[in-house]
Amino acid sequence: MFLSFTNLLDRLGGGIAGFLTLIGGVSLVALIPCFAWLVFGRYVLNETPTWVEQVSLILIVLVTFPVAAAGMRDNSHLSVSFFRDALPPKVAAVIAVATYAVMTWFGYWMMIGAIDLVQFNWSKVMPIIHVSDGWRWMPMAFCGAGIMFYSVVNILKIITRWKVISNASYYHDDLLNKDEK
Repeated sequence: MFLSFTNLLDRLGGGIAGFLTLIGGVSLVALIPCFAWLVFGRYVLNETPTWVEQVSLILIVLVTFPVAAAGMRDNSHLSVSFFRDALPPKVAAVIAVATYAVMTWFGYWMMIGAIDLVQFNWSKVMPIIHVSDGWRWMPMAFCGAGIMFYSVVNILKIITRWKVISNASYYHDDLLNKDEK
């Protein structure tokens, strides 16, 4: 039952991670015409479009934060796991749990700080594009929530797959995706 609950959370997290990656990809693609228009306006029309800077700031935040949260699920985030993976599997798994616990704490404070920034800046309006400045901080709050969620799911995956990890010759993140046989 605990394993099926963990698998359900993992599947839910996979769908959310796909959506977050889609948001990041669409935002990255949207940056290209924005900057193309900036270059065209500046060097061909000799009139720099001023809205590009504000829009690109929002797009950069939409590229960075959602994809960072999705990277926590896929274990594709920046990490140095060479030393952890060189340890015996059980010790490495305990260190991984401790690392994910710290990441859960970090994600919580990132989410709380970002919510405070959204509330503080919501009444301010970004110049030129006339959109609430709170939108600039919203992806950071979702990223913090995503980091928390994916870290907890990874801890649950380590707990539910303890036998698989114990029987492995070395620890690696792919063990978290294999069920007992």
